Amino acid sequence: MKKIAVIFAFFASIMVPTQAQAAQTGFMGGPLTNLDSPASIHIALSNFPTSGGLYVMQCVEGAAGMRPTVCNAAVQLWVSTDPNANFKPTADIVFKPTATFTGADCTVVKCGIFLRYDHTVPNNLTEDQFIALTFKAGTPAPTTLAPDEITATINGVTLSSKTPMKLAYRAPAVLAATSKAGAALTYQSLALACALTGMKITVLKGSGFCDIAITSPGNITAGPVTSHFPLELTLGTQTISAVSASATKKINLPKQSNFGESVTYKVTGACTVAKNVVSSKKGNCTIVASARGATDLYSPLNQRFTIKVK
Repeated sequence: MKKIAVIFAFFASIMVPTQAQAAQTGFMGGPLTNLDSPASIHIALSNFPTSGGLYVMQCVEGAAGMRPTVCNAAVQLWVSTDPNANFKPTADIVFKPTATFTGADCTVVKCGIFLRYDHTVPNNLTEDQFIALTFKAGTPAPTTLAPDEITATINGVTLSSKTPMKLAYRAPAVLAATSKAGAALTYQSLALACALTGMKITVLKGSGFCDIAITSPGNITAGPVTSHFPLELTLGTQTISAVSASATKKINLPKQSNFGESVTYKVTGACTVAKNVVSSKKGNCTIVASARGATDLYSPLNQRFTIKVK
């Protein structure tokens, strides 16, 4: 089953004021009133933004000028051209809100469909819009449990659902997570730039963002939940393999960097260089290694080191 790809507030507080500018996206759909629970609402979106995808959420209406803070995580959808999204922008989007969810009874308080930009457009509120829903009175409230709590780390560093961890291109990254309720967790990377194999994350770009979604199905003590952990991708660090600090008169230096780029060398001191071989008299030899970088992958190499020739 396709994982639900949603998050309440990816890069900013959910309490940030909404902007007055009208949303670009056109919303058509129904039914919107006197709904059974769960409802089945068919949505068509027009004039979909090109800057990023949208989250379709069920929320209690926020205070005037503020984003909603109480939302139904179990029914939220991700609409995007990304292959991992729940629906494409041109699809017949089927949204299934419920009359009650943790923290809200929509037969008593004002609930609705809340549209907003997804995690690929951080801090942009221009697509925020609220479409009111009403449910039939007296809809039985289901028995609900507080959602499970998920804690996750990469290389032992705790992840945040609000502040992205920076992760470099091809840097070693091992994911670990625990469920407070002891439930078995499942994992998914919601962006192609981050490959997830078992618990190993491989970053395939040096810019942009990824979203690691971790899902608990819940159990008899806790309800289901999907937690999202954003990653900010940065350029990889280009290096050459270690060179001994002392050597004899001829020194063979690496021909390629850790990313396979050809390395050139310049030397100063009691030494000369031909391609990747340094010839030296006794004394100190300072070597500068250089290699080109790759756009959106890794930075150029400019590594300086000194060796002592015996």
